[in-house]
Amino acid sequence: MLFPTHEQVYAFSRFRSQFLKQVGLAVPEFDAIQRVQSKAEFALLMEEIGLPTPVSRIVHSKSELFAHTDFPCFLKVAHSTASLGVERVSDPVALEETVKRFEAAAVWREGLPIVLQQPAPGTQAEVGAVFQDGRMVAVACADVLATGIGGGPALRITANHSPVIEHVERFGNALKWHGPLSLEYFYDAHAERPYYIECNPRIGESYNSLAGGVNLCDATVRISMGEQVNRVPDVRPGVLTHNGFIVTIADAYNGASRIELLRRLWAHWTRGDGGQSEMTRMKDDWLSAVPATAVIMMLLVNPKAAKGLAKGTVDNYSLPHHAARIIEELPSETIEEIETILS
Repeated sequence: MLFPTHEQVYAFSRFRSQFLKQVGLAVPEFDAIQRVQSKAEFALLMEEIGLPTPVSRIVHSKSELFAHTDFPCFLKVAHSTASLGVERVSDPVALEETVKRFEAAAVWREGLPIVLQQPAPGTQAEVGAVFQDGRMVAVACADVLATGIGGGPALRITANHSPVIEHVERFGNALKWHGPLSLEYFYDAHAERPYYIECNPRIGESYNSLAGGVNLCDATVRISMGEQVNRVPDVRPGVLTHNGFIVTIADAYNGASRIELLRRLWAHWTRGDGGQSEMTRMKDDWLSAVPATAVIMMLLVNPKAAKGLAKGTVDNYSLPHHAARIIEELPSETIEEIETILS
């Protein structure tokens, strides 16, 4: 079987029928994945399905961008990973500077779609789910208590958000989804109303749900191998997990000095909230201490290395807009050649 854990899911879906002749694979049809891979397409899709999102506009030019007057807001390029194509801007000057950075980084240019989105009320949260031919078989929600680089989750606790579970089931049914996906949202607990901000058409980080009793990876493997999977019981709320040394990268990325990093590391190591590390698990795999030690030592020597570390890592696994277009628009002769190889 093949188990895509990140952006390779887009290419696997493009040649889904050819792969399925050779291996087990749980990915949706390419038409479905195209609706969620782009943040602009996702915003349109949520409007069609009738699921709540923050107020959003899709624009294609600098003139439209610079005419925006409702601040603060979030600027989101169509294709980005690890939240590095998402920026919160507080005024017109910050908006113009962000557009310049996006252009310099070649993640946006005039004519490409870009989303202007207003902030949403509530607590940041996420939900992971697994579908089998449009039927939801596993789902787990979590509140995000702290964030890392670009606003990604760093500390999360399993939660029971009943409206979200209903919405995600509707979402997967509408797309006839097959395999895992995850959605990010803000949850207004008082009104019991979510506001969805992003979809990732893949498994996402799954340890928090596993600790809460929902094994998303196991369900994905069983579906990949052709097994008919029954609905897994819902997650147990209140289970806390954290990203360990990844938080240190975020601290250094945001300008922490060596002394500040040491203080925060000490506070992290002596925490008394019972949260489990998702990445450094000495009892299960003592070698998991190696990347944690290497990264922490590198950052203590040079905290500014965090920016290069984050950018280099994301560059190596992300799917930028031009790469997505290449996959979408492969010439027929290339497709025939790939199909021949896969057959």
